[in-house]
Amino acid sequence: MDAIDLNECARSYLYYGGAAGRKEGILIDGQPWIAKFPRTARDMKGKHLPSCTSSPVSEYLGSHIYASLGIPVHETMLGFLEGKIVCACKDFCNQGTQLVEFKNLKNSTPDDMPAVSGSLSDGDSTYLSDVLASIALVEPLRSTQGVIERFWDMFVVDAFIKNPDRNNGNWGLLRTADGTFSLAPVYDNGSCLFSKRTPSVAAARLEHDESIEQDAFGTNVSCYRIFDSESRCGHAIHPFDYMRTSRNPDLAAAVVRFAETVDISAIDEIIDSVPEEAYGTIVMSENMRASHKTLLRVRLERGIVPAAEVARKLIR
Repeated sequence: MDAIDLNECARSYLYYGGAAGRKEGILIDGQPWIAKFPRTARDMKGKHLPSCTSSPVSEYLGSHIYASLGIPVHETMLGFLEGKIVCACKDFCNQGTQLVEFKNLKNSTPDDMPAVSGSLSDGDSTYLSDVLASIALVEPLRSTQGVIERFWDMFVVDAFIKNPDRNNGNWGLLRTADGTFSLAPVYDNGSCLFSKRTPSVAAARLEHDESIEQDAFGTNVSCYRIFDSESRCGHAIHPFDYMRTSRNPDLAAAVVRFAETVDISAIDEIIDSVPEEAYGTIVMSENMRASHKTLLRVRLERGIVPAAEVARKLIR
């Protein structure tokens, strides 16, 4: 798969939000696409950061992994624009169609409903129980087919690709001009697969089993949180632990769907489709390629497979 030269593309003069870096609206074959540039790391905290993130490659890989699982996801391709490798994402909002983010739908949750902390209508709150309550209570979410299945599918896949950024603004519904709703495809996967990691760190981490275990599971936390009623504060969810211990049948069904659909060889092919270099720019080093394959296999074999065994018993 070659990165496409996008420098001759006309600008669409459509503008897009988000805090993950620069976005430019372009036209490809007359259709609007979003060119997502790598985010500079100069304002980020931490050691051994690259000058720019590899978020375009992560967006591409994460999206194609979603597609390999049969989950609707936005169309993406790698491109070269203004001297940088970018991820071009097709704008899935046709004329008259509006993306309504989950956080805005959550804002309409009735205030008189009980919440674990604050109000259910706090659109930014990611306490899991409140998120699930909003899905059950807000009319467009309750009446749109497949919303709860999509939520848990994202929970499982995001754990597999280590995407900690599935916040309330990174999924939602599409609203047509006549007021009908449908699920939006999955989008915003640029934070997955250690997009802030340098190739040298990736190589060093592969040399030690403890580091591989930590990268696969220890640092892998969900954006959603559990509220502790005793301490009156929240704590992060380690998704693979939660998959094994939760008694939620919707989550169990999502784990089984994933286990029965995933094809790790096909995912290897997706990773191998990304060139090492294009237009004189490194796209994916061989160290990063090896890291992606290793960590995904470990999460599948030591995380998904055991969780699926428990899940099958629950939904039997």
